[in-house]
Parts: sequence; C-alpha cells; structure tokens
Amino acid sequence: MSSGLYGSEEFEKLLQEENVLDGAFECLRRIWTDTDALGDRRLTESEYQTRLLERELEKIYPPLYDDLREQMGGHPITELDDGCGVIMDALSLREGFRLEQELADEHDWSVSLSWAPIERLPSETKFICQEWFDAQGPSAVSRDDFRFIGDLDVPKLPGTSPEYVWTRHPDQRLEGALKGNYSMEEVEDIYKDVKRLLEDIVHGSGHDEFLVTSDHGYVNHLGNSPYSLTDEQEEALSSKFSSRFREVANGQAYQLLEQAKIIERVREHYMVRGHYRWTKRGATKKIMHGGFSLPECMTPVLRITT
Repeated sequence: MSSGLYGSEEFEKLLQEENVLDGAFECLRRIWTDTDALGDRRLTESEYQTRLLERELEKIYPPLYDDLREQMGGHPITELDDGCGVIMDALSLREGFRLEQELADEHDWSVSLSWAPIERLPSETKFICQEWFDAQGPSAVSRDDFRFIGDLDVPKLPGTSPEYVWTRHPDQRLEGALKGNYSMEEVEDIYKDVKRLLEDIVHGSGHDEFLVTSDHGYVNHLGNSPYSLTDEQEEALSSKFSSRFREVANGQAYQLLEQAKIIERVREHYMVRGHYRWTKRGATKKIMHGGFSLPECMTPVLRITT
C-alpha cells in the first residue's frame, strides 16, 4: 500500500499525529535521509518517491493542502530574539535532512531539524521577503541587523543580536540545474557548496546559536511522475502558466484546472498544486518554485548550537 514510502513507524505517525504534516515530514526523512539521495544515481528515484508520497497522502487525507495553508504564518524566523538567523534561498527539506547529519558528525555542534510552513503563498521570494523584512527582495533590505550574501564569499556580518543573513544560494544555481536534457552541474555539487557556505557563516558569526531555514523549497520534475494530465488540461496549463503561479484571470481554462484541483486560488494568485508539469518547446526548467506542494511549502528549520 505504501510503495515503500513509509514504514510502520511513519504510517502510525500519519494516522495518530494531530498534525498529519508531521507524519509527512517523517516520511520525507525516510526518502531523503540517505546520504546518496541527492547524488546523480539516486536523485531521480528520490524525487519520484517524493511525488508519489504527496500523491498518496492527498488520496488518504484530502484536507492535506487545507491544513498546510492554515498553518502558514508566524514562521520561527520571525520570532528570533537573539543569535543568528540564516535564510538560505530555496533550501529544502532534502538538503535539511543531510545537513542535520553531516554538521553534527563533522563538528562539535548540537544540531536538530524540524520543519515550518512557508510564511505565505505563492512560494516565491518576493512575497515572503515582503512579509519578513518589508522589502521586495533580500538585496533591497536596508537594516543594520541584516546582511545579504549574493555569492559564496561571506562578508563581515552585522554582529547584532539577533542578526539575519540571507543567502542567494542554493536558489541561484538550482534555477539552472537540470535545465533541458543536460546540466552543467549536479544537485550534489550545489549542496556541497551550500554546506560550505553555511559553515563559513557559522564560523564568521560571533554567535553560538543559529536558526537556519529558507523562504521556500522547490519541486524537481526530474524523471517520471504519478501526476498525469489529459490533453485538454495540459493545453490549458501550458497556455496560461509560464511558471508555477500567476495572477488571477478569467477564462474557461482556469475553471477547468481549478475544478480538477490542478491549480488553487489563494487571494490574487493561482498556483499549480502538487507536482503537475506541462511540456513546452525548448529547454525547460525541471527545478521550480512558486507553487503549492509539500517540498515547496515545508521549509527546514535547523537549530545549531556551536
């Protein structure tokens, strides 16, 4: 029944947890806790299992997305009183599970991982940065307690308490990874650089308490998918959506997609739900965000004590 997506312990959590998303978190841990899960040979299977998990969860628990949406807001980063808050753009639970293991194993640090919903929908940086720092993007934030890092070099940090650091990575490189049929770099390589960047931030900060999280995660359409579309639905998606979200508009195509629960409206935006994808000519991105899925909307919350 579970297709290897969860063992008896995880399935019991799914049935008994007050919050089914906590059970989903443990199922995702089962998929991504293997250190090879991000590697080139295992990535396709890991992503397929992630999509299948979400598809199965929606079937056995139809309010899944309602629960996720209702829990948004009040992200732990907004409640930081002291220490250093690190926001790594598009860091997902995939990387979070591995960081939890490796940072604890390789350093004399206490490391724990939990999760939190994104602040709001769509799962796009500009909307979330507006909520957290009243700016259209992290590079536009002008505060003494904030530092934006656009590359892999760590500048002098604010030194305030709390202090906030927002890194452009891994999102900057994930956007180009796996585009078309070939990629100039592997997701595994991106992870390694992001891990080094985080280590440099920890070493460069005067704090010994860190909360490491992200504004949103991402979907990766690599390989096959249990999500299918009719020709009519795919035509509607490809003609109306160039990304995983767009402003609300009128038309039969939107009605068709909304009735089929392929898209969902929240306030002034439509978002693609789950892991639906559509075909366009030319090289297309496989790694995307802005939609409404578990990997996009469940962010890692790493707490590190050095």
